[in-house]
Amino acid sequence: MTFQQPQTLKNIAELINSKFVGAENFPVLGTNEIHMVQPGEIVFVNHPKYYDKALNSPATIILIDKEVDCPEGKGLLISDDPFRDFNKINT
Repeated sequence: MTFQQPQTLKNIAELINSKFVGAENFPVLGTNEIHMVQPGEIVFVNHPKYYDKALNSPATIILIDKEVDCPEGKGLLISDDPFRDFNKINT
């Protein structure tokens, strides 16, 4: 889903009440599924088996359920329930 207007990492973190890692004004353009995600978009991951795939994907923002090292040029949203929060972002 592409947002009508670009958002910031801080705005999205406030929307879902999560901690974030990265520049607060980092631009966020939308959300997508892991196999379709593009730069500027958020992808979620909630299982260690898929952490590397999400962190190394084209996604700019990773919505994840634990604090990990943030890849250069990306941002993290730390959530206790990434799936719930991904759905919240999309409504």
